[in-house]
Amino acid sequence: MTVDLVVRGARVLTSQFMVERAGVAVQDGKIVALAKDPHLPEASQVVDADGKILMPGAIDAHAHIYDPDYTHREDWKSGSEAAAAGGVTLLMDMPLVLTVMPELARQKIEVGERESLVDFSLHAGMMTSEEHLRRMPELAEMGILSFKAFTTKPFLASYDYIEELLIRASELGGRIVVHSEDNQVIERGVHRVRDVEGRKDPLAHHDSRPPEAEAVAVARIIESVARVGGHYHVAHINTARGAELVAHAKARGLRVTSETCVHYLVFTKDDVGKWGPYLKMTPPLRTKEDVRGLWEALLTGGVDMIATDHAPGTREEKEVGWDDIWEAWGGIPGVETLLPISMSEGLHRWGIPPTVLCAALCANPAKAFGMYPKKGELAPGSDADLVVYDQSLEVEIRADRLHYKVGWTPYEGIVVRGWPVLVTVRGEVVAQDGEPVGRPGHGEFVRMGRWR
Repeated sequence: MTVDLVVRGARVLTSQFMVERAGVAVQDGKIVALAKDPHLPEASQVVDADGKILMPGAIDAHAHIYDPDYTHREDWKSGSEAAAAGGVTLLMDMPLVLTVMPELARQKIEVGERESLVDFSLHAGMMTSEEHLRRMPELAEMGILSFKAFTTKPFLASYDYIEELLIRASELGGRIVVHSEDNQVIERGVHRVRDVEGRKDPLAHHDSRPPEAEAVAVARIIESVARVGGHYHVAHINTARGAELVAHAKARGLRVTSETCVHYLVFTKDDVGKWGPYLKMTPPLRTKEDVRGLWEALLTGGVDMIATDHAPGTREEKEVGWDDIWEAWGGIPGVETLLPISMSEGLHRWGIPPTVLCAALCANPAKAFGMYPKKGELAPGSDADLVVYDQSLEVEIRADRLHYKVGWTPYEGIVVRGWPVLVTVRGEVVAQDGEPVGRPGHGEFVRMGRWR
């Protein structure tokens, strides 16, 4: 048998094992064999990985890529080019400002399938009203089975509403994703820092949102899961305590998953002195102890996956924060550096096993959102979303090498060990040597699966 593509001579990495001198065979965009080199078939195209890592494409489970009112920040073409160059083969687009109901979802899918290099899925939200609850079955029929809510402003939903959302999502086989910071805790903190102390400095934003806000909200929603069931996914956990609560919920047999973000694994509040408003995001940065706790939680189950919360703002939207942090856009770019920073920091600074990192970047997001093993795995029948990752490369991250519209990165100057040198989506090369080479429109919308 002759297949379309064989990648051989690799250190094959999955969420379960690493195998030397092996590879995959690809036919019609699917993996048809995973084997040691001598057992791989002939192919029309053969790639010799020459000892480099071969792993599944990364999945960014939380990225703000396309909002039709904010395409000056990012769009499907630019966002997917950055994703492809960094080894992300599936983007899960999160609502930014506009509430994603069926009409907007259809528009997002149409534009995405015309412009994206990589595959993508959609979260729905922001869920705040009875009308939003009523439209959930229509979204589910479209393959959108993840519903976003906030426990704080500007999209505040009450805990009672979130419990009802949990029930409705469960009935559909879906899950809820919650920005989990308690609104009362946040309002007290913002009032103290902004209104009483009168602070406008960049660190004021971080100091106004105390870490207990996450713990209070996560604990409240976990108790809702204990009462009514369902799947609660905690967006962008940023404290060690929040991760502990997730681990305890799992030990009780509850269906709770969580993500942290690359910036919570790299930066602390101390870095705001250098970067100022460029490091404004919500939730904010925490302490060195929280960074350590989040890395450890990848091993203990408190954190399932690493995402980016990619939400770039322009330099102009950031620079105003030097004078008044409350006026600055809150969000940073991150999708292109998700894989290399996670792998480099995880392997070389924190000693995280490569299989755990592969699970956090690939398999676990696919499992949590019902796309596994179609996505996130190297196995016969899985989509041929492949990354050849060269650990021998030392790369200094620089904005002028990246592919964002906004032209800056908070990781400027960080040196990582390793970078993707070949990336395929369903067997088609979409990036090579850190540059996107795929065709816009290759990306397809991927339906989420139901759980029971």
